[in-house]
Amino acid sequence: RVWCSNSSTVEEKMEALRMASKEHSRLVKLSAQGKGVDRHLFALKCIAKKNNIPTPEFFCSKSWKTLNHTILSTSNCGNPALRLFGFGPV
Repeated sequence: RVWCSNSSTVEEKMEALRMASKEHSRLVKLSAQGKGVDRHLFALKCIAKKNNIPTPEFFCSKSWKTLNHTILSTSNCGNPALRLFGFGPV
C-alpha cells in the first residue's frame, strides 16, 4: 500500500522494501528446506495428471490460480559474461 500512495515518503517506501525483502528471504529459506507448499501441491497435481487420476477441485479454485499467477520472473544472470544470455517464457 505504501508504494501505491502518493503521500508515502521515500523513507516509508524504503522501509517497506526492507521488510518485504526480509520476508522474501525467510520464505526462500523455508522453500530451500522443502517447506514450500506450492511445489508440493504442484507435484501432486503432476503425479495425478501423469497417472490419469482426477485432480481435486482445489486445482481449479481461485486460490490455486492466484498462487500460480506469476507476473514477475527473475533470474540471477547479472554476470557481464552472460550479457547475451536469455531464457524462454515460463
